[in-house]
Amino acid sequence: MKKMYEHIEIDRKKLINLFIFQANDTERVIPMHFHSNMELIYCISGSLRVWHDGKVITLMDQDLLFINTNIPHSTQSLTENRVLVLHFTESFFANEQVVIQLNTSEERMDEEILSNLRNLLMEIYNLHVSTGTYDYILAQSRVIELKYRLVHHFGQVAQSPSATNSARQQRIQTILDYIKEHYTENISLAETARVCGYSEAYLSRMFHEYTGQTFTEYKQILCLEMAIELLDSTNKSLTEISYETGFPNVKSFRKAFKEVMGKTPYEYKKSSEVQM
Repeated sequence: MKKMYEHIEIDRKKLINLFIFQANDTERVIPMHFHSNMELIYCISGSLRVWHDGKVITLMDQDLLFINTNIPHSTQSLTENRVLVLHFTESFFANEQVVIQLNTSEERMDEEILSNLRNLLMEIYNLHVSTGTYDYILAQSRVIELKYRLVHHFGQVAQSPSATNSARQQRIQTILDYIKEHYTENISLAETARVCGYSEAYLSRMFHEYTGQTFTEYKQILCLEMAIELLDSTNKSLTEISYETGFPNVKSFRKAFKEVMGKTPYEYKKSSEVQM
């Protein structure tokens, strides 16, 4: 599992940031987060589970998903996959004042439109990584074409964000930050609610409605991410790793690891050694 917290820098020449990642098995998980930049995910092959906007979906071969600004999301690779990710600045569609509604895993759409969009995305990627001196100019034109296609086919009039939604986003961010700072201490929902100034029931409901994950699921992914890093980089025992990463005991660590990764910590360690 690779640690990826999406520090996003947009190249002014190329207007967007993009990359392709490939994952084996279920080793790639990005914990729940949100950012002002918008994100387009193209699952070229394989499958990818995505928590976003309070729900869970699975992207399969050739599926596309657009995540608008400040929408909490998390991803997990369910199988070996190849995924293209594009990031746009929050002002990318400012003049058009639209949000993009694109989710091919849930909605049937014109296949010709989608095929043209997929081909354009791959062309943009190839131009993006090209070493040609002036290829970035051609890339810019393709990005503008992408903008047109997204707005024309999938754009909907944007609603002005309310003060209530902005305040709610800030509350969620405060909670996420607290969990990230203290998850190795095996913090509880009750403790987090008390520190953040909410009732346990309210925090639990708000967290799930806004992220699509429970408090326990989110904390568990953070714990597993750290555990896998220790499995990869140290020879510490499972007992040591379980306590250092916020699990109450080895049994709960093994159970959570098996549920998410599809193999035991021992099996994972052995497979990693074979690959090396």
